[in-house]
Amino acid sequence: QSAASTSLGADITLDKRVPWGAGLGGGSSDAASTLLALNRLWRIDWPLERLLAIAQSLGADVPFFVAGSPALASGIGEKLAPIDFEPTWFAVVKPAAGLATAEVFGRPEVAERVAAARIAGFSEAFPGVDAEPGELGETGPRLADGFGTNDLQAAAEALCPDVERAAAALRRTYGNSRMTGSGSAVFARAG
Repeated sequence: QSAASTSLGADITLDKRVPWGAGLGGGSSDAASTLLALNRLWRIDWPLERLLAIAQSLGADVPFFVAGSPALASGIGEKLAPIDFEPTWFAVVKPAAGLATAEVFGRPEVAERVAAARIAGFSEAFPGVDAEPGELGETGPRLADGFGTNDLQAAAEALCPDVERAAAALRRTYGNSRMTGSGSAVFARAG
């Protein structure tokens, strides 16, 4: 309303099906869907680039969901480079416990991991994307198997040992695993 200078409104009801505290982007996806719906409902018809600016103010993951396609995100989530990958099956395990994002980010393991982070191998895995991601709509790089890490995983495991147990179980079964977002769910490439 504020960005569009409109007095139009909407009554919104949410039927939440993505578990809270899983790191699956449920809240960010809800915010993005609402932004896209209001753009259409109120006949504002703003282009994606303008919606992305508003999305960034709502949360770091919201631009990814507004864009609505696989992308490599950088910055705080506002810089998106489209990526291409083959359809793949993933196994997802959500421990009973959920994790609050702020609590995970507040752990000392996050500060230590970020301070030590290096992007070695990034330019080899994603030629031409090591500096700035391309604009949405450009052909992006292919997603390399096994590339990347989740800098929040050690902090989440310290808060919730079930994250570590679930990740270990998936590694035993599929040979790989990684935590989603800020946890507590973990996933593995299953096929």
